[in-house]
Amino acid sequence: MTTNGINGSAIYGLAVQAKAVFGGIHHHAPAAPYPVPRQMPPPPPYFTNRTEQLHALETARTAGATIVAITGLAGAGKTGLATHWLHNQSAYTDGHLYADLRTHAASTAPQAVLSRWLRALGLPVPSDDLQELAGLWRSATADLAVALLLDNATSAAEVRPLLPGGASSLAVVTSRTTLGELAADGAAFTRVGPLAPTASIELLGRVAGTPRLAADPEAAAAIADACAHLPLPLVLAGARLAARPERPLRCAADALTAPADTPAHPEDRVRMAITTALTATYTSLDADAQRLYRYLGLLPTDDIDPDLAAAAGALTWATADWLLEVLADEQLLEPLAADSARLVRYRMPAAVREHACTLAAEHDSEQERTGVRRRLCEWMLLIATHAQARLTPAQATLRRATEGPPPPARLPFTDDAGALNWLDSHQHNLLGLLRAAETAAWYDTAWKMVDAFWPLFQLRHPYTLWTAAHEIGLAAARSTNNPAAQRQMLASGAIGLAAAGRSHDAIDWYTGMLNAARDSADDRDEGQAHLGLGSCHLHAGRPHDAEQHLDQAVARWEECGYLRGVGLALIVLGETALATDAPCQALSRLDRARTLLLDAQEPYEAARALALHGHTHVLLGRIADGITEMEAALETVTQAGSTLWQARTLELLAQAHQATGARERARLHYRRSAELYRQIRPAEADRIRRLLQAL
Repeated sequence: MTTNGINGSAIYGLAVQAKAVFGGIHHHAPAAPYPVPRQMPPPPPYFTNRTEQLHALETARTAGATIVAITGLAGAGKTGLATHWLHNQSAYTDGHLYADLRTHAASTAPQAVLSRWLRALGLPVPSDDLQELAGLWRSATADLAVALLLDNATSAAEVRPLLPGGASSLAVVTSRTTLGELAADGAAFTRVGPLAPTASIELLGRVAGTPRLAADPEAAAAIADACAHLPLPLVLAGARLAARPERPLRCAADALTAPADTPAHPEDRVRMAITTALTATYTSLDADAQRLYRYLGLLPTDDIDPDLAAAAGALTWATADWLLEVLADEQLLEPLAADSARLVRYRMPAAVREHACTLAAEHDSEQERTGVRRRLCEWMLLIATHAQARLTPAQATLRRATEGPPPPARLPFTDDAGALNWLDSHQHNLLGLLRAAETAAWYDTAWKMVDAFWPLFQLRHPYTLWTAAHEIGLAAARSTNNPAAQRQMLASGAIGLAAAGRSHDAIDWYTGMLNAARDSADDRDEGQAHLGLGSCHLHAGRPHDAEQHLDQAVARWEECGYLRGVGLALIVLGETALATDAPCQALSRLDRARTLLLDAQEPYEAARALALHGHTHVLLGRIADGITEMEAALETVTQAGSTLWQARTLELLAQAHQATGARERARLHYRRSAELYRQIRPAEADRIRRLLQAL
């Protein structure tokens, strides 16, 4: 009989260890099956002409192209062309996925985009390693027909990891640059330039009203020329005309006419046309809408909703909602599809954001501009703290011990699922907010916000964001000279590194926590650091090193009476005994671990101990007893929603049935285990499949 080949640890499952526990520990069942993703932005309502480009796109598709690059100047309508065409394609039945790769965004790293897309397909993300994510992405899409829109790309290098596998999918890339390197990947190219004069007037008329333009064709032509015949400024100018039907067309044309010394370079002309059109629209707004417009340009977020706008502008929710509608009606904001947490969302295009930010610098004092970002960061912290208190109350003990519960707030969620969905909806905004807080030296706000987003990290595993956020949080905690906050950041950051398979980095962080805990004479945190180090060493195949740290964890926690922690450490000590061929010792440790955890009202943690206890019975030849215990453990971890421990327990059950000669039952359990591992750790799924093939 061989020894247990699974090196688990307390930090890779749903275990939570963070000081004293106030309230219950919540374990969440797996989410309902994901819907087919439809992330594509809506097609432009005033799409006009582009017959030649549409024909080129259709020709490329029918010729078998799986990558199409749409390139052109700013404001030329590249995204509009892409969304209009893709919404009319019916072949991509497995999903439409979207990513805005503009450089100002905080979530455009390929790892972050792939993580979002994999989750959209219902696949948990196994790590933040780009090669692993890209490989899983290609595997997941090999037999699917999906359409991707990669918007505002700047290089072929950022596009390539995002390309799907198989020949039934299509990736459409928009960029201001030519992206000629994608020719090596078989891409087809379509150039988008200014509209023809007649098409420009047609687009203007669709927004402002064709009869009005027909009454003064010379003025209409002048407006089209002032807008450089580009869709973005044409739509902005048309929206302004439509909102002021009493204004003569000639007055609008005179306001938009470029000076005689307009530079001749096309890009300069484009920028001037867009700026002129935006300024004309801005001038027509009332003072409240102008103020919010300027403030929105300062926000370090990828999207905007009424809650964000209300916080940043110190407005009521109803006022913010109404002003956002005004700005959207003026074509200054693009409506986005609702998600599970936010029904109303907008995007401010890059050119519009730049214009708004410039106006803010001109009209608002530095104190006012700083206040906008400060109010938003404080609001995000407040709402995230409420979500954390609901979902993982144990993690909030550090702040609650010094500050008390968070004050009342208008919460955008009413239950656990809503709280988690809200955190998930804002994960692409978190890094921008943290960087803004760090730049402004709001260090307490920064580390607290990282801490408040713990439920997102623990339950959704956005590994790249997890690491980046905790690096900022740790630096912020150090800047405040707050030892307890530093230890908190080191602990939760190390858990993320370990879960992502970066054991070496996790050991560095846990070592830093250990030294900090010793400096502060904090036995509880010192035990946590030893538990993390022991788990990392065990996972790396060093059970003797692991045992030394785990013995230290038990000693520290027994001294301070933290028996729940002792139980968690004993689970990992049971695994070290299995890894060193000491099953009787493992049985004793796991039995005590289960007793302590049941006393602490931790049925999920106790079930982990029971699964390993049953496996140990099998190793000692008591197979029937072992199967009974593992089946009971499987029921509990399934109810708790732990994909990892379901997979592990099923593998152990398969081994037990294989030992009895029940090959079909063993095959069934191996298949179920492989399917679960596939969702979180593809390499483990491959290992199980090899065991299945050898059976």
